[in-house]
Amino acid sequence: MMGDNLINIVKRNTEKMIKVQSNISSGRRNRLPRENPVEVSHSIIYNRVLFELERFQKNIEDGRARLRTADSALASATDVLQRIRELGVQGANGVYSKEDRALIASEIEQLLEELVVIANSKYKGRALFAGNDTLEDPFKSSRTFSKYAGKQLINRVEYFGDMGDMNRETEQGAILAINAPGNEIFWAETSSLFSSVDATDYIVGKEAIARINGVEVGFKAGDNIEMIVNRINNANIPIRASVNRMNGGIILETSSARDIWVEDIEGGTVMQDIGVTSGGAPPKNLSPEARFFGGTIFDMVMRLRDSLYMNDAEDAGSRALGGMDLAFDNLMKYRAELGAKENRLEIAQARIMHERTDMEDILSKNEDVDVAEAITKLKMLEVAHRAALGVSARIIQPTLLDFLR
Repeated sequence: MMGDNLINIVKRNTEKMIKVQSNISSGRRNRLPRENPVEVSHSIIYNRVLFELERFQKNIEDGRARLRTADSALASATDVLQRIRELGVQGANGVYSKEDRALIASEIEQLLEELVVIANSKYKGRALFAGNDTLEDPFKSSRTFSKYAGKQLINRVEYFGDMGDMNRETEQGAILAINAPGNEIFWAETSSLFSSVDATDYIVGKEAIARINGVEVGFKAGDNIEMIVNRINNANIPIRASVNRMNGGIILETSSARDIWVEDIEGGTVMQDIGVTSGGAPPKNLSPEARFFGGTIFDMVMRLRDSLYMNDAEDAGSRALGGMDLAFDNLMKYRAELGAKENRLEIAQARIMHERTDMEDILSKNEDVDVAEAITKLKMLEVAHRAALGVSARIIQPTLLDFLR
């Protein structure tokens, strides 16, 4: 019995020493969940929070890098527009000859080409100003022969991206769009669309959905044109709808410089029925019978260039330069918006770094072993273990042979 008791004591001391040694070598207070279920469950929660914070921090870093790249591109575009405007003011001066204005227009054409290149800027191989359709260049230019210039000139720059947001989650439930589509940034004038279809007696046959500038608008069966207009106006869209009292058609007008981007989705045909679209998805899906007004930054530059090539100093100094001012103002507006988003992300990044530091400290206190305390405990167990072995060696000296003499 004494032998069994001493063996059990030695075994328990050995197990305690192994546990302490394992804690010291691993740096963890608990090796297995059963040793302290409460602390282990807390550690799991803390580690999950740390993982989320790390993910948010990476999202913010990527978002800030993308916004900085976009701002750099827009800064270059601003410089190009500023130079074009200077050339326009110079060309509108009456002292210049037709040949002088042609030379100025030729430089503007080169700057226009550079502006298209900037609009197709990329970040990590993906277009910055294409919405979510980032694999292809969002802006494509076409050329035609100009009899005034005597050579091929850019006559159209079209947007082939989409209106999607490039979102990043900066904290639980907080989503921030870190982009703006090119048909908003590189737009210069407010847009208007006038349908030629008389929708006075039109009634929606079944529930339908249309997507207008990236926002889904639902229509109910039985809606007339007035209800369609109200549903569009009550949606969070920078577009105002109204009924044309002259022909009963619908009018869509943007509240700021941007394109009108409309499509029927999920089998609906409301926008097609009332003469807004010809079916299909944008771009190039607006009804050919509808009248559309509005121009891009590229349109304003081409207008100024053509006025100079045609030696029309009056048009260059009034309408064309006025369009350039609109283009410049819109570009600066979006630069300010993207800059504000970058500042917000900077603040969020600083906050998350503080939260990570605090959470790592809490996690360390919850699961990390106190090395000095553990070593002291190990030494005490070692002394007790040696004492137990010494006592065993001295007490259990008689054997069965001692009683057989």
